[in-house]
Amino acid sequence: MSNSIKHLVNQFNLQTRLFNNVTVGVNDDHSHVQMNNNTNHIAWLTGHTVSTRYMLANALGLGIQEPFPAYFENGKGIDKDAKYPSMGELTKDWASISEKIEPALKNLSEEALDNTLPYTVPTGNTLGDFISFLMHHEAYTLGQLGISRKYVGLEAMKYG
Repeated sequence: MSNSIKHLVNQFNLQTRLFNNVTVGVNDDHSHVQMNNNTNHIAWLTGHTVSTRYMLANALGLGIQEPFPAYFENGKGIDKDAKYPSMGELTKDWASISEKIEPALKNLSEEALDNTLPYTVPTGNTLGDFISFLMHHEAYTLGQLGISRKYVGLEAMKYG
């Protein structure tokens, strides 16, 4: 495994663990609390984060359908009138989708990272650009989840 792939895998594994840490103890009552009318609630942030893992899986050729496309597919924003699935339902696939992605990431070649995609993300239009953008995006969303859990009265997310 090349160093650039190794660093992507390390970031991926860190965020896999942190997602578990930031969602632990969040119940369904907490999950729909918003700081104000312009912020996302924990249920949406959680489902959106899982949905982006499915985007990554599919960019890696795994061809797996996300569990709640009506709520999250293609980066769909929050629907303030929707009744989102429970936290248990939203988080149940995190481990299994992550376990499928990790070996696919580890088996990537440097050449594959340079493959051009038919779309562009803020970091560019290659597979490597897409993966690095999703890693950033996950970290950004995990941060929002961390703030949201403090807002509903839970302790801060733990790194360990």
